[in-house]
Amino acid sequence: MRKIQFFTVLMLVFALVSCKDRNKEEENTPATPTTAKLIVHFKPMWGDEPFNMQQVYFDDFGNRIRSDKFMQYFSGIKLQNVSDEYVVLKDFYLADFYNQIDFAFDVEPGNYDHFNFDIGVPAAYNKDQDPAQYPNDHPLSVAGSQGMFWTWNTGYIFLKFEGKVDTTGTEGAELLEPVAIHIGEDPMFTRYSSPVMDLNLDRGETRELNVLIHVDQIFATGAANDIDLATDAITHTSTNLDLAEQFMENYSLAITVE
Repeated sequence: MRKIQFFTVLMLVFALVSCKDRNKEEENTPATPTTAKLIVHFKPMWGDEPFNMQQVYFDDFGNRIRSDKFMQYFSGIKLQNVSDEYVVLKDFYLADFYNQIDFAFDVEPGNYDHFNFDIGVPAAYNKDQDPAQYPNDHPLSVAGSQGMFWTWNTGYIFLKFEGKVDTTGTEGAELLEPVAIHIGEDPMFTRYSSPVMDLNLDRGETRELNVLIHVDQIFATGAANDIDLATDAITHTSTNLDLAEQFMENYSLAITVE
């Protein structure tokens, strides 16, 4: 009888130890990923090189240009799959291109063929809105908008490009003329959709996308519109609608995704 009791106790101890070992193994075993990771880089470029704020560049018209402020609202950042369904990655983001802009998104595995976003703020969120309704960390709030809001026009500035230009094209000459391109108003809201791409995301996989904004192409002689900063460099949209429309068209055409 004692032998039976001893054996029973021994079996119970063995079972408890085995259970603890299994639990420890389960705790140390990493969970199987259920999503893929997509890293997106937004990169302004000048030619084949990164576009640097406060660096002086020659444009196609012979002007020397320096940007001191370059900001833009992105909205509706999303992926489109082969069934024309959308995966929204971010609703609003205010990009300050003085800084490096990178995002990491967890995405459902699948086959995606377009990367889409909007330039600006949708009409439902733009006019006659009070930025104070949003928490401070929201891109549309008083603090979050960082001056990208017209109080006199009760609407958001979709894109702001400011700097100085030397129209003589003389190396080393002082840049005296102001550049102030402020684009807003509902008609300027622009949708961007990448050309068809082959982006297959598997569980646990990490992929990267580069959204390149070719600033030099905005001011290129071969662009859709000739924008010579020597003759036209200032718009607050309603004060110079032609330049606002021309800049926005050139800008949207100067974006590539790879």
